[in-house]
Order: sequence, then C-alpha cells, then structure tokens
Amino acid sequence: MAEEFKMAWAIYAGGVVVLLAAGWWFMRNWRWSWLRQLFLLEAAVVLLVPARGTIEGAPLTPILPLFAYQTVFEDNGASPEVAASLVFTAGGAFAVMLIIGIIRLMLRRRKDRPMTESDQY
Repeated sequence: MAEEFKMAWAIYAGGVVVLLAAGWWFMRNWRWSWLRQLFLLEAAVVLLVPARGTIEGAPLTPILPLFAYQTVFEDNGASPEVAASLVFTAGGAFAVMLIIGIIRLMLRRRKDRPMTESDQY
C-alpha cells in the first residue's frame, strides 16, 4: 500500500472516530442505550469495513464510500460484490446488536419480576 494511501486511511479513520464520538455525545441521554449502540455500530461498520473494488490490485477502500462512488460514477452502478458486502456487513452488525438488545431486555425483565405471595419482603 502506498504511503499516501496509508495517510488517507489514517485521516479517514480519524474522521470516522470523531463522527462516532460526536454521535455518542449527542445521543448519550437516550433512554434505550442499546438502540444508540446499534446506530453507532452500524455507522462504524459501514464506514470502516474495507472492501476491494472491481479493479485488480486496487487497495482496500471503505465499503460505503466505495458503494456510493460506484453507484454515482460508474456506468453499470455498484458491482454486485460491493453491494453484497455492504448488505452483509450492515446485516451482521444489526444482528449482533439485536441479539445483545434481546439479551439485555431478558436480563432486565428477570431482575424486575414481582415478588411472589410467599416472599413478602
């Protein structure tokens, strides 16, 4: 990977981290924390997961900007490989956070169960 491309990746990753930190800051008082985490994880995944373009030997580029570039500027639109990668990365992050949200709801419900008649205190 060329030195310029490494520098561009570092600047891009730093910008995404700042964007995610700002998103966390403005959403920190939301009542449903797992929903906030879902939004931030989805944004991080689609903005930071690298993918290969259609050109052989091309360096890795972030998947969402690559998808947007191919959709807007290429004649045939986004390649099927890039579109599928975008769908699977976003879907995987969504599934992970959905499972975490369900587990948290189940654990909270278990903690908040009402007392039985035999246990009065």
